[in-house]
Parts: sequence; structure tokens; C-alpha cells
Amino acid sequence: MSVDSRSGELFMITSDCTHCGVCEFMCAQGAIREAPNQFVVRRQHCNGCAECVPFCPVRAIVPASEFAQRQKQTRKAELKAILG
Repeated sequence: MSVDSRSGELFMITSDCTHCGVCEFMCAQGAIREAPNQFVVRRQHCNGCAECVPFCPVRAIVPASEFAQRQKQTRKAELKAILG
């Protein structure tokens, strides 16, 4: 599904975030802020415009409705499954 078709849906950032800061810079709403280990979307400020999504180099920004499933598929989750 294209980003345009998700207009209005809130977004979240998975643990694949590499802390590069591009998303914070690209968010015109000021909804993305730095946290200790990654960036986070402040839900009360996110209008779902998805302007940040195509700029994430690791595709860590996902619709909130897909967040739980995507967290199971992050690099950290895959590594944990491999290492036990």
C-alpha cells in the first residue's frame, strides 16, 4: 500500500531505528523527537501525513496498526530468534 493511501493514520518507529535523525528533520509537525535509544513519534502531534516515511533509511517508520507485527520482524527480533 502506498504512503498516500495511509493519509491520516498515525505512525510509530520500530526498534530498527538507527538514531540517524532524518525523520525528526523531515517532520513538519514536530511530532518526532529524540529518545535515549531511538526516535519516537509523539502521537498527540502526529497528523498521519507520512512525510517522514520515505526518508527513513531503514524503513523503521510504520503505521501504528502494523507496529506490533513489524516489531516481531525487526533486526533485533530476528537476531534474538537466531541466538536463542
